[in-house]
Amino acid sequence: MEKDLRDAYAALKLLRADLVKTRRDKRALEASLTHLQTHGPARSAAQTRESRETQQMQHEDANAQLWRLAAIYENRLAEMEMQLLHNNCQKKEVTPEVEDNQQEEEGIEKLALLNKLHSLTATVEQQTQTMLAQQAAFALQKGDLETTVEDTQHQLQAEKSKAADALLEQQAAKENYEFLETQVEILKQDKSKLEGEKETLQNKLATHAQTSSILQQQLQEKEDNEKELREEYQREMVELQRKYGLLELELSSEKEKNIQEIQERYATTLRVLENTCEELETQIAASEDKRSAEVKEHQAMLAETQETYNTKLEKLQSELEETRNQLATLETSKAIELKEQGAKLEEAMDKLQGQKRNHEQQAITQRDLENNFADVQSKLTAAEVKLAEEAKRYEEQFAWASQKLLDQEQDHERHTISLHDVETDLSEVKTQLADTEAKLLSNVKEFEEKLAQTSQLAAEHEKTARVLAMEKKALQQEVREVRQASKLKTEEFLKYQSLMEQKTLYLNQVQLQRESLETQLLAAEDHKEHANKQIDDSYTLKAFYGLSDTEIAALPSSKSWTLLRSEINEMEEFLPHFQTLVGGVSDVLVLCESHADTLPALCDRLEGKLTNEKDQPPIQSMVLRLVRFAVMLKARIHQEEAPVTVKSVQALRRRVLDALSQWYECDAGDSDQAGNGSMPTPTFTTTSRETALILQNWTSDRTKQLGVRRWLARMEAYPGVPPLRGASSNRVLELPPEGCTLELEDMTPEVKDAFLLLLIPILKQNRALHVRVFTHYTEDRGITSNSEEDTDKVWGMRIHVQSAVTPLL
Repeated sequence: MEKDLRDAYAALKLLRADLVKTRRDKRALEASLTHLQTHGPARSAAQTRESRETQQMQHEDANAQLWRLAAIYENRLAEMEMQLLHNNCQKKEVTPEVEDNQQEEEGIEKLALLNKLHSLTATVEQQTQTMLAQQAAFALQKGDLETTVEDTQHQLQAEKSKAADALLEQQAAKENYEFLETQVEILKQDKSKLEGEKETLQNKLATHAQTSSILQQQLQEKEDNEKELREEYQREMVELQRKYGLLELELSSEKEKNIQEIQERYATTLRVLENTCEELETQIAASEDKRSAEVKEHQAMLAETQETYNTKLEKLQSELEETRNQLATLETSKAIELKEQGAKLEEAMDKLQGQKRNHEQQAITQRDLENNFADVQSKLTAAEVKLAEEAKRYEEQFAWASQKLLDQEQDHERHTISLHDVETDLSEVKTQLADTEAKLLSNVKEFEEKLAQTSQLAAEHEKTARVLAMEKKALQQEVREVRQASKLKTEEFLKYQSLMEQKTLYLNQVQLQRESLETQLLAAEDHKEHANKQIDDSYTLKAFYGLSDTEIAALPSSKSWTLLRSEINEMEEFLPHFQTLVGGVSDVLVLCESHADTLPALCDRLEGKLTNEKDQPPIQSMVLRLVRFAVMLKARIHQEEAPVTVKSVQALRRRVLDALSQWYECDAGDSDQAGNGSMPTPTFTTTSRETALILQNWTSDRTKQLGVRRWLARMEAYPGVPPLRGASSNRVLELPPEGCTLELEDMTPEVKDAFLLLLIPILKQNRALHVRVFTHYTEDRGITSNSEEDTDKVWGMRIHVQSAVTPLL
């Protein structure tokens, strides 16, 4: 009994140890699961598989051991109960007179042991149930983890697509930013040019100020010279008056009358001279006032132009130099004239002195003086006229210069307005650049955040991706094996197919022979039907080279279409002739049907008049021939198994147009005009005059022409970018991975051939591009256009370009 209890107790200890071990294994599994949930799967897929397999095996072993221990424990409990019952029975039989106390103690101990055993069994069953529940929870967690892994994979793909979209947006933003940078560079260059022009204008203004100061100095010198000349003139007049007074005193009384007359004349001439001198002085003073006022106005204008305006004054400097030369010439001429007048006055003085010395020749000298005075007066008047003309010229030149100054001021105002507009444009461009930079920075920040998130997700799911890659490699190996097997099967299938084709050809030949024999038999039975059918069959044999409809259908599509094309080419002249013939026959038959009442008498009358013309058959026989011809055509059409009707022809035309409206990939040499030889590559570029003429023949819309020319130029210069208004051409054009497509509609056959033969080879010269060309026929079936140009525009084209350069990762 005690031994059995000890064995049961040892079994319970073993069960407790196994339970502790299973709990530790469960905790280890839970820790591994939490680690997987937080850090993702391990790096190597093999290690993860091995760890999972070992854990699963350990778990299964623990469960099996628990079940074994539970079974052993239950068996031992059953044995112990049986032994206890057996011992109780023996003790009752052998020693019925045992003390009650001992029996009660032993029963209490047994009951306590049984209670402990039952409690232990209950705990073991609870623990097994908990283990089973934990296994179920583990399986559910495993399924949840697999679903979460799949969700994370889908999220990874979505994030990758979002990252690709963000990269494309960033590339587009980069292109826009580069375009704005080129515009800013161009504006900076324009600004530097304008600043250089401004500096040149300031230098010219400084030179103009210097020239104006020099002119002022020259004007002051001229005024001083004129003052000196006036003073000398007045002095000379005073000396002449004094000399004339002395001459009047020295003259003799005999010639007083003459002297008085001479004096009166002289007085009158002096008065006239004085008046003229006063007038000259007033005119000179007025001219000086005008000149001083003009000089002041000129100085004020110069000061205003120096302060407010920066204009281009190259022409003005040349004109001022011309005026300066003219003023110098005028001053020299005036100085020469004054010298001549001084010389003449000195000669007059010498003559007066000669008159003093030679009193006898006073009359002659008086006449000479009068003549000289008249000459001097005429010269003075001529000088006054010249001065007036020069003053007018100077005023005209000054007005011309002032008008030029006004024009230059207006030009300067316009230039300042344009500068202001340029500055406003620059400010707007700067604000736009600031906005774009802010947007780009925000996009970059968002993109960095997304990249960080994606990098985290990628780091979390790299391990799962590696596991999937291993599985993918295994699947690829299986796919390769399947492909090899399928290749072998396809080769066998092709062999069988070739044998089937040979057999079908042999069967077709046999069938043709059988049909020919049947036709010969039918011809022998009915000679007339044979003759009629022989005529009809001869046309079919000639049309399709002795092949029936079934044989033509059995041929490859390309060969059958070549046969059809050759026959259509042979029928080109017949079909219009047949159309005109049928139209004429219908017109004649309609005339005969509508006038059948009057035609017999009229035809007899006409044939009676034309008895001499024996070559022409009668009208009735010709009409009968036409009616037989029409009846024969009608019967032939009705004899066909599938008669040709207008609806069937229209439906066929609609189906052919539907087939032609599909896009078809063609090469540059596929055009009908290409001929048998290879076309040489053109020597011009997409920006040449020939390309412009092709685009003008395509459409009259300038915006479409410019758009197509720019696209062609960009593709021709790929991977570079054509320079834009003096900008740097070092930029690189980035094409999307799917490429880009140019779609053109409403093209005539000539324009289509020009694109295929002239422009597409230029693009194909660029080895960095892969060019594909698609065309389709686009005739409007419902709408009929009036103009001939619109009817010719029935072709459409797509030019698809992809980069042949592998991108550097």
